[in-house]
Amino acid sequence: MTPFAAGLLLLASWALPLLLGFLAGRAYRVGRNRVALGLLLFGGFLGLLARPRPLGLLLLLLGLGLGYGRLR
Repeated sequence: MTPFAAGLLLLASWALPLLLGFLAGRAYRVGRNRVALGLLLFGGFLGLLARPRPLGLLLLLLGLGLGYGRLR
């Protein structure tokens, strides 16, 4: 595997928990609780797979906080 591909894979493994946390926060905010729970569980699973482990879960929580913020 080339270093470029490995870097892209690492970036995606960090970005997905952040994005799923953001979407879960938005879904919870508008009342879609089951959707939010599913996104949060899958984001947590991906956050556990990301290396280093605490960073993936921290990014999930950061995305959740950003998504739960004020709606425009």
